[in-house]
Amino acid sequence: MQTKDIEDLTRQSEALARKALSWAQDSLLSLDMAVQAGAIALALLFAFVLSPHVKAVARHLVQHEKLKRFLAPLRPYLAPLARAILLFIALVAAQYALQLGERPVALVRILGSLTGAWILIRLISNLIAEPFWAKTVANIAWALAALNIFGMIGPVTNFLGTPLGFKIGTKDFSVLLMLDGIILASILLWLASWLSRVLRQRINTLPSLTPSIRLLLSKAVQVTLLTVAVLITMTRMGFDLSSLAIIGGALSFGIGFGLQRIFANFISGIILLMDRSIKPGDVIEVDDTYGRISSLGLRYTSVVTRDRKEHLIPNESFVTGKVVNWSFSTPEVRVKRPVGIAYGADVHKAIALAIACMDEVPRVLRSPKPACLLKNFGDSSVDLELRFWIRDAENGVSNISSEVLLKIWDSFKKNGIDFPYPQRDVHLHADVPIPVKIDR
Repeated sequence: MQTKDIEDLTRQSEALARKALSWAQDSLLSLDMAVQAGAIALALLFAFVLSPHVKAVARHLVQHEKLKRFLAPLRPYLAPLARAILLFIALVAAQYALQLGERPVALVRILGSLTGAWILIRLISNLIAEPFWAKTVANIAWALAALNIFGMIGPVTNFLGTPLGFKIGTKDFSVLLMLDGIILASILLWLASWLSRVLRQRINTLPSLTPSIRLLLSKAVQVTLLTVAVLITMTRMGFDLSSLAIIGGALSFGIGFGLQRIFANFISGIILLMDRSIKPGDVIEVDDTYGRISSLGLRYTSVVTRDRKEHLIPNESFVTGKVVNWSFSTPEVRVKRPVGIAYGADVHKAIALAIACMDEVPRVLRSPKPACLLKNFGDSSVDLELRFWIRDAENGVSNISSEVLLKIWDSFKKNGIDFPYPQRDVHLHADVPIPVKIDR
């Protein structure tokens, strides 16, 4: 029984092989197929030989003064496709010639269609800046073009559209519906991202808007476009948007408990953007952090310190806590530093030397003028206070203070102004002399 089955299988295989060989002899080795293959070979030779000359002519035309304006932007997109474009033109011409000679053109037509689809896909994908989206669009378009050229797009679509036994909203769920939603969401999200970027650049050029309002408008446009993209995709896939009210209620419940701090930071970010109490570029001091605001987001603010550390501070801290904004109304900031001199020193001379030292530092402003005040008579010193103004607090306050104090140290040492030492006076009250014994 097994031997008979093997013999039957062998005979069927031999019959199938004979049919395949006969088809290959009749189709692949026929005169019509040879003519098409020759036409394709000539088209390839035409493209390879002529493409260097076409590129040279294109380079010459681009240098022309009148044509440069129109051809220069197209060159980066068309130059890499010169050979493929020539091949497509040659295949279209070969197809037309074979049709005039009443010859079959199936192979030439298929290759020409594939070449044309490849050129179109490359042009479209080159317009997309993001490599991921460009590659995704190219792969999807190439697959659809190949299926359409071979006449398989209809059967494949019907197969993928077969319902899987359950619904999403009002539509039967299928693989085709899922792919349709993914493709639509990808396109809409990319368009929303691109459009928000273009509008943000346009908003940033408006001189009448402050940086905070520009940032607020940019964020609002981005969130709105992304929300519209998601809603369109959900509608396309059959979701009932009225159910979003239930989702909104659940989100409100979650915000009231688990997301309370996140929601507070979000609202605080909007408040900061609207009241402009802080904005990108300001020099601030909050808690133990001193630095310049790099960016202001809806959840946190980025503050870059002098040592290049970037602190991401929640926006709620700026609304509920104490914040020192060194450049809120004006970039000019007054710096105060105490200096003590000995009681035997010439106070008037010390004040004049201190003012002269502050004038020597480049970052200290000449107007308002630096000042040195006598503040107090201390236990061990005459207390002076240096007051000077700077305009670039973002470049540091401690370093400019150190530079001023160092110049004062050198000047006082040079001019005989002594710095004080702690002094203590001891008063002894006794009716009889106190004996003192010195041991040697």
